[in-house]
Amino acid sequence: MGCTMIVSLVLMIPASWVSIDGSGVSFLVDDSERHKDYLAFVDSFGTDDYLILAIENSLKISDPQLQKRMNKIHHQLMDMDSVLKVIDLGSIASSNLIKIVRRSDFWNETELARVRQIIPGVGRLVSHDMKTLAVIIKINNENLNGFQLEKQLDQMKQILIEEFPEHPHCYASGIPVLRAAFERYNFQSALAFGCIGLLFGTLIAFYLFRTLWAAVMVFLTSLVSLLWMLGFMGVLGIDLNLATGLSFGFILVVSTTTVFHIVSAYLQQLKTESKHRALLNAFQTVLSPCFMCALTTSAGFLSLTISPVPMVCQAGIIISIGVMLAFCLTLVITALLLPVLLTSCPQKNLNASPRLLKRLINTYMIIGFRNPKRCAGLGMAFILVMSWAIPEIQTVKHLTHAAIKNTQEAKDLDYIEQQISTTTSFSVILEPNASMLQTKRFWYDLIQYEKEINTIQGVKAVESITPLIFRMALKFFIGEIRPEKIFDQLLAQSHKNDDLEAYYNSKTKKIRIIVHIQNRTSDQIETILRRVDKQTKHTFAGKAGISLSGQMLLLRSQTTDLVSSQIKTLGVALFVITILMMIQFKSIVIGALSLIPNMFPLVSIFGIMGWCHIPLDPLTIFAAVISFGLSVDDSIHYLAQLNKEIRLAKPKVKIHTCLKTAYHKTVRSLVSTTAVLFFAALGLLFSSFSHVFSLGILISCASIIALAGDLIFMPAAILTFKPLNHFLSGKLKEPTS
Repeated sequence: MGCTMIVSLVLMIPASWVSIDGSGVSFLVDDSERHKDYLAFVDSFGTDDYLILAIENSLKISDPQLQKRMNKIHHQLMDMDSVLKVIDLGSIASSNLIKIVRRSDFWNETELARVRQIIPGVGRLVSHDMKTLAVIIKINNENLNGFQLEKQLDQMKQILIEEFPEHPHCYASGIPVLRAAFERYNFQSALAFGCIGLLFGTLIAFYLFRTLWAAVMVFLTSLVSLLWMLGFMGVLGIDLNLATGLSFGFILVVSTTTVFHIVSAYLQQLKTESKHRALLNAFQTVLSPCFMCALTTSAGFLSLTISPVPMVCQAGIIISIGVMLAFCLTLVITALLLPVLLTSCPQKNLNASPRLLKRLINTYMIIGFRNPKRCAGLGMAFILVMSWAIPEIQTVKHLTHAAIKNTQEAKDLDYIEQQISTTTSFSVILEPNASMLQTKRFWYDLIQYEKEINTIQGVKAVESITPLIFRMALKFFIGEIRPEKIFDQLLAQSHKNDDLEAYYNSKTKKIRIIVHIQNRTSDQIETILRRVDKQTKHTFAGKAGISLSGQMLLLRSQTTDLVSSQIKTLGVALFVITILMMIQFKSIVIGALSLIPNMFPLVSIFGIMGWCHIPLDPLTIFAAVISFGLSVDDSIHYLAQLNKEIRLAKPKVKIHTCLKTAYHKTVRSLVSTTAVLFFAALGLLFSSFSHVFSLGILISCASIIALAGDLIFMPAAILTFKPLNHFLSGKLKEPTS
């Protein structure tokens, strides 16, 4: 204990080094093909990672005061770090495109309405009624993202509010804003999960053991384990983000459940033994299964290191180390405090179970022994019903409006989409064959193609230089319209870094068409992408190189990679844990028995997602990992006790008796540890973030179903299926049928 205290004091130093990851989370895989494609896109056309800030305007467009305000805002925003470009009405008014089309009186409502139709991007800067103004801010997302972005975004909003004090609210949207909100809400949920788990672990310990000292031990072991984990994170240089933040919950639950099992076994021994002998016997009883729980949980989460996503690999390392640290520290602290603290309480309070817990144990959860065939049948039916809905699971590939409903970000997004334009877009990149740009046919195909794209349901606008080219062609050519000639003139009159560069790259000869779409569900966005891709290939196959690109598609690739890697990790964890169980019990059959209860939480999570239309995304996939990583612990404790009862059984004792004895010796602790996870997950239901709410639903349901799988369906399956019954009965001293 002295060494533990010294090391804890030393680890406080590196623990103070740990900070919140400024990027929130990072799904980025730098060497992925999609990331390389996106970098090539940025080299050609610049970043499309932009923010839109909008504010209500009381001044007329022609008011000189408005022009002064816009110029001041432009310069203040450009002076901020990581801001690459600011586009507003002032910058458009002074651009070469306006000079080319010879619009001298830009600051006029009638003229501005005409310009909106031909100059790309102007429609995103001012509403149709001229009452809302917007500023587009292109940022360097490599340096400015996540929590850092949100901090600087507040400063940007304040700049607009100071210039337009009549309407003291600035609306913000764009993929960076949605991504930062997604990361922040997820990170907060991870921390809330751990804190609520600690709170309910402490309260349940007090309720279960009827003594404040049990609650103190849970609280103390959890805090010391947390301190050690933070210290190792500081040493390894790992910051807090969504994935590493989830480790709080795992480590707190592991330390809490270990305390429950040790204290419960200690109190059982204390009935007939002295306090020191009771402690020794308690450790002999629970040390092996508790170590196995920590080992399997650690090994399962260590499999996260196979993920291509850096933050997931970090989480795997931290959780694996943290779980084993929590186990070791819990042993040290309980060994010191148990004989000192719990002997001072009256014996009847130490051994008395709460009435609610007694009723639950003796009336409801004992049903697996009373009606084993019916319970086994219901268990199989439950798995079939849940499995039936698994093919219906939808995978989220995009940051959609539904993900942030009832939040300020959702309200801002609604306002901007209604007044200005959608902030969800992707780019169609065309690389025409050598002479195609000089043919009239190509430009006519292009404008017809854009009209076709505009008719696709969900597409709100198409932004390109094509309308400008044809409007100028109508003006300068009488009779035969020659858009290819106008295009040559635009290139001749444009300058480097001009606005034209965002739509045509003269070096690579690539044309960019921006497709703005409504922020709908992930599946609806996927439908739009497929239809655009199909129409593009139908129009330009054989005439030009075709690709879809942009930040939206990069995030889609990152999200898909993360979800698929998590599913693979789950399979690896299932295999590794099953092998460890077989080694622990020195039996393939008993090790395989652990699959019976652990199939219930896994199947139920994916079944609930299918039946309730909860999409699979980077957050909800963690529900399966969490539930499996923690529910397997209950299986280990029950099977370890069952194995012990079989070895110590007297002659003529039946397997039914061993199952029931193991049940009564472990049920109290298993119910209590499940309650900690259940109530911690319930705390997530208060979130207005839909994905966090779904995570709470999935974990809470899975924890209860996992407990039922261990204490009801597994005994029922053993008693019902004769091969299992005969195998386990054969291990008794006198096998019975």
